[in-house]
Amino acid sequence: MENTVSSTIVNDHTVVKTPFNKNSDQVLPLLITPAHSGGDLISWMNAHREEFERDLMHYGGILLRGFNVDAVKDFNAFMECFNTTPLPYMFRSSPRKELDDHLKNIYTSTIYPSERTINMHNETSYSRIWGRKIVFCCITPAAEGGQTPIADSRRVLKDIDPALTAEFRAKGVKYRRNLLPDLGMPWQEVFQTNDVKVMEATCQKYNIDYEFVGKDHLIIEWVKDAICRHPVTGEETWFNHVFFFHRFSRYEELGLPHHEFFPAEFLTSETFFGDGSEISSAAYKEIRQAYQKNIIAFPYEKGDIIFLDNMLTAHGRYPYKGERTIATAIIEAAYDSDNIRNI
Repeated sequence: MENTVSSTIVNDHTVVKTPFNKNSDQVLPLLITPAHSGGDLISWMNAHREEFERDLMHYGGILLRGFNVDAVKDFNAFMECFNTTPLPYMFRSSPRKELDDHLKNIYTSTIYPSERTINMHNETSYSRIWGRKIVFCCITPAAEGGQTPIADSRRVLKDIDPALTAEFRAKGVKYRRNLLPDLGMPWQEVFQTNDVKVMEATCQKYNIDYEFVGKDHLIIEWVKDAICRHPVTGEETWFNHVFFFHRFSRYEELGLPHHEFFPAEFLTSETFFGDGSEISSAAYKEIRQAYQKNIIAFPYEKGDIIFLDNMLTAHGRYPYKGERTIATAIIEAAYDSDNIRNI
């Protein structure tokens, strides 16, 4: 995708738009800052929503920096510009909690050990229901590290070997998750219920195979496309959790070489081609390289808002030291409608 952003500052008397990195051919992200001290982000957004939406689809992500966003309530006020309630975090793959009991579905970013990296992914791309947009707001930046790296999923797709993408086009991706207490997440948290019948009905509705293999040990499997078309732009995008859920992600986290044997029952997640065949170490490394080639990362400043089109842009998290609070909201539900049953 060509960088069509001019290096000339565009000033509409309220905000200034510039390329985040003028020396890169990456267009991601567009940087928007106030044109003068005390610029009113909410007033500008309410007056320029259509312009903002066009920019978001073109660039894939926007960094709003330098506005007076000091607390979760300020972030919530900004999110109200979009006339939609943030989505609940269902079919979970990581623990989260709401930041304020009075603000519905404004979560902390993933609660995950600070010394570990969270690999690149598009939020809940494994699910039958996902959010079209995901928004991060820095309430407290880490003392060190803690960036949210982002990557244009259109560019990632183009940088994966065509033979590999052809196989994913033909077969899709199969996801497998082991859900049990003390290893990853129990099924009760993933499905947000303690009722087995509710869990079973959810699996049936969303075309998910499930099996209890022990007390409170549930295995779920399902197949999805690995490559999607953006519903508005029509562009193809690498939209999946192939890399994030792959067994080698866990191996690398544990410091294990790829050839090491590790019992499948101790893997919280795995990915395969849609026919169940293995995604090899070479394929995994090919995908990782495509992400790494396209990553943009920058330190957070307090009040930063990173606004992503979730279908166009992947994200992750780098390790950090010190306190770190990043508020997160997901909006505008999208559906894998071919695999959702009316039951």
